[in-house]
Amino acid sequence: MKIAVTGASGHVGANLCRMLIDDGFNVKALIHSSTLGLENLNLELVRGDIYSESDLRNLCRGCETVFHLAACISIRRKDDTCIRTNAESCTTLVNAAKAEGVKRIIHFSSIHAFKHEPMEQMLDETRDLALDSTASYDRSKALGQKIMLEACCPELEVIVLNPTAIVGPCDYRPSLIGNAVIRFYKGQNPTLIPGGYNWVDVRDICRAAINALDQGRPGQCYLLGGSWQSLETLADIISQLGGHKAPSVTLPMWLAGVGALFLNLHATLTGSTPLYTSMSLEALKFGHKNISSQKAAEELDFVSRPFQETMTDTISWFRQKKYI
Repeated sequence: MKIAVTGASGHVGANLCRMLIDDGFNVKALIHSSTLGLENLNLELVRGDIYSESDLRNLCRGCETVFHLAACISIRRKDDTCIRTNAESCTTLVNAAKAEGVKRIIHFSSIHAFKHEPMEQMLDETRDLALDSTASYDRSKALGQKIMLEACCPELEVIVLNPTAIVGPCDYRPSLIGNAVIRFYKGQNPTLIPGGYNWVDVRDICRAAINALDQGRPGQCYLLGGSWQSLETLADIISQLGGHKAPSVTLPMWLAGVGALFLNLHATLTGSTPLYTSMSLEALKFGHKNISSQKAAEELDFVSRPFQETMTDTISWFRQKKYI
């Protein structure tokens, strides 16, 4: 079977392509500018743009399945690029896939595509989509998921995966979360912030994605979560694995919010990515602690490894590649 992958040079893509190749699949990877992380892999590189239907048709040609990973991940509340990349590209890909006779799309969405409230109740696939969210990223992922599921039909089956906060090795760029891990390791985060996330290992979601080729049900979405861990726990584990001593001061959320204003301004002026924003603070504060991956476990054989194992392998990989 020949498999096409968008977003192949990202964190998930670098891991997924390796697993697909190891499992004996032929892989076509869409590349826009960088091939970092894909060098020397036995795959076909296709230069193109996620916004171009002709480029996507070239990617899809001869393939039975497309893994759609390309996405804009933003911690800014308003980011117009999110809608274009995370939603509009879904329509373009669906049109290209239909034109080239693709049988199945496995679309990577996000936990943020779902509404998280009410917080006291378990979050699963029955939650409403966050189509009215004030955060561009959340709204764009919800809209992209809606577009994909509405396109599902006997001629083009669509399956949606909703991972939580992804961490793990083969993070070549590195990702926003990978950068946070590196900063903690190097002691570049002087303070902690209350709250935490549900973290999941990139290798576990890639294995579930490959299982979805044969086991996933068309028109369904699957939550892929690991375990909720606080930033304090993350920093402590990184310290135990040889990193800088974990910060001893935890800012109250209101003070972190004030700091976010200045960090955001600095990032705007310098064209950099802020350490955190008001939106990422909200995600930390309201990170859901009761996320169910039971459906994925039952239907995709999804298993989430222990957080300590994930962090051990992540730090080891960053050290091996001389990021730290």
